[in-house]
Amino acid sequence: MKDPNYELILETTCATLRGGCATEVSRIKARAIRLGATPELYYPYGFPAAPLAMAVADLDKILFRHGVPIRFLKGIYGTLLEPKAIFRSRTRATSIGSSAVVLTFEANHLGPLVVAMHAAVSLGRERVNMVKSIYAKEDRAFESEWRQQGLLLWER
Repeated sequence: MKDPNYELILETTCATLRGGCATEVSRIKARAIRLGATPELYYPYGFPAAPLAMAVADLDKILFRHGVPIRFLKGIYGTLLEPKAIFRSRTRATSIGSSAVVLTFEANHLGPLVVAMHAAVSLGRERVNMVKSIYAKEDRAFESEWRQQGLLLWER
């Protein structure tokens, strides 16, 4: 279930990242935003029944370096409930922990948007599943390459 305060917290956090003083921005980057409970779809792929969160430092990167619009971030929970496909990460070793790259039906001018997630990450005193990055895949052949490499875990 999506956190009922997620969108409000997202908007106020984005406003602080855009217009806050350096001290405010630095302080808020050390925090995380809860999106809600991890959807059950991800449980078979190493993601425990734990909260789903995003570090504000990662949100800053997603917004300002990767250019992902806030309207997409507002709907991210629904997007994770209805992905196009889930792939195993090819860059994060499984010895570190489970991770997945979620291919969405959304796209921007650069290409389809993907969501990188890490399972069972320590956040303060608890374990959460983290949205680590969201970005556009500019290489249009990535999906077929990932399938050929055997990274596909699930598809709609």
